[in-house]
Amino acid sequence: MTPSQLTFKPIDLEAHGQLCVAFRRDSFICSFGEDGFFDEAGPNGVNYLAQLQLRTAKFRDGYVHVWRGDEIVGQMEMQILDAPRRGYVNLFYLVEELRGSGLGGELQKYAMQFMRRHGVDTAQLSVSPTNTEALAYYRKHGWRDLGLRPGRDDVHLLERDVPAVDSASAGGTTS
Repeated sequence: MTPSQLTFKPIDLEAHGQLCVAFRRDSFICSFGEDGFFDEAGPNGVNYLAQLQLRTAKFRDGYVHVWRGDEIVGQMEMQILDAPRRGYVNLFYLVEELRGSGLGGELQKYAMQFMRRHGVDTAQLSVSPTNTEALAYYRKHGWRDLGLRPGRDDVHLLERDVPAVDSASAGGTTS
């Protein structure tokens, strides 16, 4: 196993709030092919940042920036939902120049560690069916496509079992 190239640190909204907005906006464009992020996020992402403030307080280890050395190169947003209890990935994000580099496996490993720490057996996420690169990535990492997400006609719901132990592939660290 190769040593991790990435570290995962809780998001510091005061220092990096606008970077969060930029990453989330880029993920929206990648997912849907158009820039409609601010329609829901509000001017300058104010609604998104308010939601992020609440969620980072509740799941500090689930709302993290991905660091490579002294540079932020990605962001993850994860939480635990009830009824039924399951993990939910709101965002897997790497900057464009690192996509397809193999580092995404470290994000996947961190996500599964988060889910195990919070005692869930199943994780879910939503993905646009037009985002073929993301779909290929998720399938490669064991996510199953359950079809259209209930209440939404523009995204599919994917699900994955949370393994009881770390996979031998794709290292990752936290700090």
